[in-house]
Amino acid sequence: MTPPSPSRTIPPPLESRWLAEIVRRHEEASGPLEDSAALSEARQAPAGLEARIQARAKILAEREGWASAPRQWLARARLASGLAALLALLAGSGMAWGVLGDGSRSVNIVWALAGLLGVHMLSLALWLVAMAVPVAAPAGGLLGRAWLHLIGWLERRPAAGAQLAALTGLSGGGSLVRWGLGMLTHALWALALAAAALALLALLATRRYGFAWETTILPADAFVTFVDLLGRLPAALGFNVPDAATVVASGEAAGSGEAGRRAWSSWLLGCLLVYGLLPRLLLLAVCAGLWARARARLRLDLNLPGYARLRTRLLPEAERLGVRDPAPALAGRAGVRSHPLQGEHALAVGIELGEDLAWPPSGWPQLEAERIDGREQRRACLQRCRQHPPSRLLAVVDARLTPDRGSLALLAELSALAVETRIWMREEGADAVRPSRRSAWEAALAEHGFDRNVLSANGEAALAWLKGEVHD
Repeated sequence: MTPPSPSRTIPPPLESRWLAEIVRRHEEASGPLEDSAALSEARQAPAGLEARIQARAKILAEREGWASAPRQWLARARLASGLAALLALLAGSGMAWGVLGDGSRSVNIVWALAGLLGVHMLSLALWLVAMAVPVAAPAGGLLGRAWLHLIGWLERRPAAGAQLAALTGLSGGGSLVRWGLGMLTHALWALALAAAALALLALLATRRYGFAWETTILPADAFVTFVDLLGRLPAALGFNVPDAATVVASGEAAGSGEAGRRAWSSWLLGCLLVYGLLPRLLLLAVCAGLWARARARLRLDLNLPGYARLRTRLLPEAERLGVRDPAPALAGRAGVRSHPLQGEHALAVGIELGEDLAWPPSGWPQLEAERIDGREQRRACLQRCRQHPPSRLLAVVDARLTPDRGSLALLAELSALAVETRIWMREEGADAVRPSRRSAWEAALAEHGFDRNVLSANGEAALAWLKGEVHD
């Protein structure tokens, strides 16, 4: 039997959420990271705030060199578990040798039982108290704290504590760590007690021991009752229990014959297994089940300020309104007007541009320019265009983003309110690595009724058209 240790590969959901929490804690302590490129990439992840937060965190962690932090911490945890298991085996074997000795003297049966089970029972009682009152021992008991200190000593970096704090900070992470430390505690104790049982069996098989009990004030009946009560469960599993005559005889002289020595040996070994090893194995199984359930329930706490501030940046308002749903056949078509328009002015509108794209672009003259990133801005712009239809409307989109139905529907609505419309697909910006999605935009715009000649990739040509210097 070996103590449980984390798998060599972290489950992707756990690793990605762990990285997200590491990034959040760093940003809360040191300020937000520059994330314009990460935001643009994360918006392409499946819809859902948590999925996009994890995508953003992965990109930032790879850039900052934190991507391997969870795996490094778990590697140290495995090494610490191996060292702890070795110490448990040595301690268990030494415990059996300590209570029996070399056979040159009789074994006090009471002290032998206390030596084998006393520390284990005390540790078990403290662990149960810690589980009932978590505040009393937040790190999971003495063995849990010692194991964490050993990991910190092996890691020798301040980041080790931060990585554990990030794991604990996840919604459900506290339970994950709590039951994980419980698994470790009971596994180490099970190893120690199993080693003690094997060593005890080996010593009893190779040496002759005499067993006795000693007292000054207690009657012999007290020991008869004591031995009988403790022996009932082992007896149910087939272990021998000394009878009353053997118990009384052992109080008068060590030895009590070969049958007595066998009965005492069987009783001592049975008590070690039933009251020592068996409870630890049962609790190990319980903790393993609770740990697995906690891991399945692990989530980001999206109500934390560090995550809440990303909601509007990762979930455009149009997408949250469900504009990705299939549109009606006649809705969202370019140029569908219910009455003729008489334009009054020229207007430039930036639609969901990346944060690295300046708006209005540097060097532009004083022209009417609006930016639409949310529902209220969209509503206000449409209302303004209905009241004062523009003669020329230049809609500017980020060609690095995948076109979504909300942006396409907005372009169709705006074009229906303007006399003439041009669409400038911007690609420049700080994120030069990101691929262009020009062909996807062209295909999507064509499906929504836009002619190819209204598209432009040149900012100077688009500006000249907006100013009326170039005519169709």
